[in-house]
Amino acid sequence: METISNQKKIDAYVLKRGLRALFSGEMPRFFLRHYKPGELLTTPFSPSKYLQFVVDGELLLYNMPDEESTIMLQTNYHEVALLGDMELLDSQFTPFFVEAKTDVYTLAFHLDAYRRQLLNDPVFLRFLCLNMANKLNGAVMSSMRLPLRQLVILSLKRAEIGTEITNIAQLAHTLNVSPRQLMRVLKEFCELGVLEHTKKGVYLVKNTDDLMYYLHGGKKQ
Repeated sequence: METISNQKKIDAYVLKRGLRALFSGEMPRFFLRHYKPGELLTTPFSPSKYLQFVVDGELLLYNMPDEESTIMLQTNYHEVALLGDMELLDSQFTPFFVEAKTDVYTLAFHLDAYRRQLLNDPVFLRFLCLNMANKLNGAVMSSMRLPLRQLVILSLKRAEIGTEITNIAQLAHTLNVSPRQLMRVLKEFCELGVLEHTKKGVYLVKNTDDLMYYLHGGKKQ
């Protein structure tokens, strides 16, 4: 892990991710962290002392010993991914393994220095509740044995228009299905206009407006 002391980069990420709007008072003083692929951001053996906003990159979340059933967290969504929220509320919380899948950048600050301020900030607490609700929803969905079509819909509905879906083999492994099964579902969503097959192994998110309609079995004519 590398700590980057570059205020221009920090300010650019704060602006890009709209972090200033998450605090009603003074914003914490951030420092920028860079994790290389394969590096761990958190582990159960060393609970994080920092709260980190993931501003760029993709993560893998998993628990041991069942490392094969990893859950991929992508951070190219509208929402800002947050690590350390449970540690903020419970210093004894045991986190999962969070590993950098790609180069990952986070804006971080020390929890102890801002704990009192954050727990008395209504704007930040509202964001914290929404973030934890999303995590709980994701945990519930990942524990349910849903049909593949519904799992794909639940993954797509939070993606930004223009997001590319790549590495079909890895995604199929994450969903515990064969690549052929997954490609069959992706082809269906191409026909519905949700995705566009731009080249071999690459799908572009085009339209997510009707995903909840499709989730309940409907098909637009």
